[in-house]
Amino acid sequence: MNSPRRWPCALIALSVLAWIVAVPVTADAQSPKRGGTLRVSYGNEIAHLDFHTAPGYEMMWVAMNVGCGLVNITPDGKFVGDAAESWHMSPDGLLYTFKLRTNVLFHDGTRVDAAAVKFSIDRLKDPATKSGMRAFYDAVHSVEVLDASTVQIRLKQPYAFMLHMLAAYRTGLVLYSPAATQKFSLDDRKQGKPGAVVGCGPFRLIEWVKGSHLLMERFDKYFVPGLPYLDRVMIRTIKDPVTEMAAFKAGEIDFIASFSPEHVDTLKAHNPKAQILTGKETTPMLAAMKVTVPKDGKPMSKERAPHPIFGDLRVRKAVGCYGIDRQEIVKIAFRGKATPWVGMNPPGTLDTVDVNHLCPYDPAKAKAMLAEAGYGPQKRLTFELMADTEKSVFNVIATVIKEQMARLGVTANIRLVDKVSWMNTTLQDGPWDMYVEDLLSLITLDSNGYLSNSTSTWSHPRHNDKRVDEHYARYAREMDPAKRRAIAREIQEFFVENMYWNNISGSPFYMVAQPWMKGYTYNAEFEVHYHRVWLDK
Repeated sequence: MNSPRRWPCALIALSVLAWIVAVPVTADAQSPKRGGTLRVSYGNEIAHLDFHTAPGYEMMWVAMNVGCGLVNITPDGKFVGDAAESWHMSPDGLLYTFKLRTNVLFHDGTRVDAAAVKFSIDRLKDPATKSGMRAFYDAVHSVEVLDASTVQIRLKQPYAFMLHMLAAYRTGLVLYSPAATQKFSLDDRKQGKPGAVVGCGPFRLIEWVKGSHLLMERFDKYFVPGLPYLDRVMIRTIKDPVTEMAAFKAGEIDFIASFSPEHVDTLKAHNPKAQILTGKETTPMLAAMKVTVPKDGKPMSKERAPHPIFGDLRVRKAVGCYGIDRQEIVKIAFRGKATPWVGMNPPGTLDTVDVNHLCPYDPAKAKAMLAEAGYGPQKRLTFELMADTEKSVFNVIATVIKEQMARLGVTANIRLVDKVSWMNTTLQDGPWDMYVEDLLSLITLDSNGYLSNSTSTWSHPRHNDKRVDEHYARYAREMDPAKRRAIAREIQEFFVENMYWNNISGSPFYMVAQPWMKGYTYNAEFEVHYHRVWLDK
């Protein structure tokens, strides 16, 4: 189980991951060159820099380079050590014992020991922290320090995805320096105050100017000898994709971490030597509907008001199930390069199920269900459709949905917001009816729990249906893979039947690299990591 670090590959588990389509950046026989600054472009601002609580991949892609964890998962689904050099699971699946490397240091010079592991997990579990990861630690009973290099995690019940979660969910387990965390305030950490954001990864944070740039510098005492190769990583925020492409063409940018799919052909035409990276669809593209249902799962009614527009199952089935033509959306928004997909697990993920037959495009049926719910020419259904500016494809999809709704006699008013405003609106339960976004590249179906469990702070459907939680609990506690697949089918069918998760398609993910950027391994949104990157220039 010992391996050099590649942290944290939030990859898709065990059987499917890391495909390089187009030009493979890693296939280079040259000896890596040391030094230089990698210039990276993000299309959105980083929300803040408390890694345990900040939303958004932009933050995650920083945490993956500044932080380290216990274990990692490779592209072929094998677990390897990060700060842990070895580990053992008890036969009953209730006790995990980790032996730590003795040469891992935080950037403040303190040692990454068992007490730091316990401190970090306890912080994630604490409700006061309000971490999106907290739901995944429900199975954890306690963390015990046996000695400085040995830590045990004791579970309340078996958790089939314990190692997946520690290695990869969102950022995986990002270890925090107890000394730095206690010395600085939460606001200091969120704002990236010098010395407040302390990790144990290959790069240390030097400077963050929100909305402008973030600078990371090589950590010379990183525990993997010889790594990283780069001196620095400079991340710029360039929100406009046309401006971003122009900067790339001019050679001012080496790497675009997330590239909107509708611009791929244009970039290829203007930059034929550019490395275009993509792979299987592991990210769900959805038109999420705000749902509030009683805990008994029964439909809302006037007597049970107030409730949002989509609290009525008939309305959300009419709109989301029968009223949306997914084939048309894929043809227009993705130029046919995505897979229409009703199930919440996109086609490239573990335990996915094709449930497209449960929601055929049927506008006549959609109109009939809306009429049953009291909507028609005399009472037109009107709702707000929010899209954010992270990718222009979101607005394209929203525009197609608006046109499809008009065919049903429904008015969808589009509201375009920036990514941070979208996150604040959805996570803080602000006013919204439907939004278009691609959410959470999936490692397992279980990794979607924090977006759809009724108990999760990050629950996007905003339902109160405890049956969802029961499905997830059964799935996560089942250690037999075949039985787990059967439960996964139940969950995905259940979500379609209740329209708690209105999926449109898979969402192809693209990155763009200059020909002189070497050593990078493509792993979709799961990992954007620079410890082995070098510049051939």
